[in-house]
Amino acid sequence: MNNYEFAADWVHRHAAGRPIRALDYGCGAGQTVRLLRERQLDAWGCDVYYEGGDSSPQIPDELRPYIRRMAGNIIPYEHASFDVVLSNQVFEHVPDLEAALSEIARVLKPGGVSLNLFPDRGVWREGHCGIPFLHWFPKNTKPRIYYAALLRSLGLGHFTQGKTVMGWSRDFCAWLDRWTYYRKSGEIDACFDRTIGPTRHAEEDLLHARFAGRFDAVPRSLQRFIVRKMAGLVLFSVREAS
Repeated sequence: MNNYEFAADWVHRHAAGRPIRALDYGCGAGQTVRLLRERQLDAWGCDVYYEGGDSSPQIPDELRPYIRRMAGNIIPYEHASFDVVLSNQVFEHVPDLEAALSEIARVLKPGGVSLNLFPDRGVWREGHCGIPFLHWFPKNTKPRIYYAALLRSLGLGHFTQGKTVMGWSRDFCAWLDRWTYYRKSGEIDACFDRTIGPTRHAEEDLLHARFAGRFDAVPRSLQRFIVRKMAGLVLFSVREAS
């Protein structure tokens, strides 16, 4: 089960046969929107389709009526119009986390739920390029270019597009500087609690889904640690009635 399937399965189980409306925030090419609509759920999507990652040409024609382009932080849907808002690998690309979460809170109904999967600063592997710890280096520093080149020369890294080792390292570090915003877990938790409402971690749910329960004998605290370090955070937030 990949992240798209995990998110769609979670929303389907949350619906429990009820007619709910779901929004995929940062939906990309609409993979999760498609999975949800195949399950007869009222699913919609939105995305900014920014220069660093524009997948809008890959949206299937049948999904285009259900996906809207965002302008800045503004979600192009009405106040309190969704029972669930989900996001998958989005918030490490959002410069103003509080503004984005406030918009999600705006479109969530009271008692609505937000499900979010994304890496924090503590994750061990920079998932966009496959180089461990590259996102731990300060931005705009030369040592991380040589570090990335060293590991690339040892066979690590992906999406190389036929570039030389140094060319790929320079280009990817520049992309990382411009398009990623890795934050500490505590900062993320506080922002979710402040903007949407009570938040809990459920990384072990993702581990269970991805590996069919093979880690169930492992203590939950260790399961959570494994997922946080290898993949990132899984956060559930509930919007309280105002």
